[in-house]
Amino acid sequence: MRRRGTLFLVLVFCGLASWQYFTPHLALRSVQAAAEAGDAQRLNELVDFPALRLSLKDNVRSAVSHQVAGRAGSRVGALTGFAAGALAGPVVDRALTPSGIAALMQGTAPGGRGKPRGGNKDGEDDKPNRANLTIERGYAGPNRFEVRYVDRNSGAERLALIMHRDGLGWKLASVRLPGTGVEK
Repeated sequence: MRRRGTLFLVLVFCGLASWQYFTPHLALRSVQAAAEAGDAQRLNELVDFPALRLSLKDNVRSAVSHQVAGRAGSRVGALTGFAAGALAGPVVDRALTPSGIAALMQGTAPGGRGKPRGGNKDGEDDKPNRANLTIERGYAGPNRFEVRYVDRNSGAERLALIMHRDGLGWKLASVRLPGTGVEK
């Protein structure tokens, strides 16, 4: 009788460990399906929109400041940086739609019109560029799961989606764009 109890506890532990490991993968799949279907209500359940907005705004501002830093001392550069920083909010708000989330899930920055960052410039279909991406998924801590889109040729990260634990589930909560130095 004692052996059955031990076996039962081992099976429960294995089940819980499996559930713990696979829940962010399942949540990621749900976000992608809801985004592709344009299901805004389901996305509201799966995405922490305030945190994601803040993350994208920080990434855009950081990218602009890095570009403006190259023109340090230039009044035009300072004005450009100020204007771009002020416009980051409305642009990010318009990009965070179901189609924008679907673009993120494909490794493309939202508002990029289907082209991944650093993708082709000839207006060609995005599929050849998607084939050049490696998707790396993994835990970055007990409450953090990252999905990194890495260029196969250069090994450079194009985009990273970061999910955070929300109770027993997971929510897409932030993004990391290349060259911004923003880590949330």
